[in-house]
Amino acid sequence: MKRVDDSLIIKCPRCGEECFKTQKKCLECGLIFERLNHVTNRAGKIAVVRREKENILKVTKWPQDVKKSKALLLCGFLGMVGAHNFYLGRYLKGFFSLIVTLVACVCIMLENVIDYSAFYSNFFFLPTGIMFFMWWIDFILIGINKYKIPVALDYLYPETPKKKNLKNKINNDNIITEKSEIQNKIEENNVINIQNIKNGDKKQ
Repeated sequence: MKRVDDSLIIKCPRCGEECFKTQKKCLECGLIFERLNHVTNRAGKIAVVRREKENILKVTKWPQDVKKSKALLLCGFLGMVGAHNFYLGRYLKGFFSLIVTLVACVCIMLENVIDYSAFYSNFFFLPTGIMFFMWWIDFILIGINKYKIPVALDYLYPETPKKKNLKNKINNDNIITEKSEIQNKIEENNVINIQNIKNGDKKQ
C-alpha cells in the first residue's frame, strides 16, 4: 500500500489523530482547525490553572502572545528552576524542577552538618538526574519547535478574574457617580422650585 506524503498530514492537537491538511475538522474529535487561529497561551494558562482540561490544546506552533527566543533564554539560564515552564504554562514540570533544585541546594549547604549518604543514594540522584534530563530535553524541543505549548480559544477567557473584578469595580464606581450627579441635580431643582414658590407667595 502506497504511503501518503507526510507533508500532507497534520496531527490533531486534541486527540493526536492524523488528518489531511485540506480537512476542515478532525473526524475523530470534531475539532475545527480554523479555530486554532484564535488560540493564545494566555487563555491556555488560565485553563490550566482552572483545571479545565476540555478547553486545553497542546500545540507545537508558537502562539502570537509568547516568544520562542524568550523561552529559549529562560530555559538556557533558568531551566533548573523551571522558568520556561512557568512562562509557557507547564506548571507541574516547573514546580518539579523548582522543588528538586531547592532541595538540592539545601542538601549541598548542609552537607557538612548532616550525613546524607542514604539520602543521596535513594532520593537525591534520581530526581536530580530526571530534572537535568528534562531541562536539556526541553531546551532541544524548544529549539526545534517540538515543545508542546498549552493554548485555549481566547474568546473563552476574554478577561482574567483580576481584570474582570477591576472592570466591575469601575462600572460600579461609574454607576454610583452617575447616581450621585442625578441626585444632586434633583436636589438643586427642588431647592429652586421651593425658592420660586416662596417668592411667588411673597409677591402675592
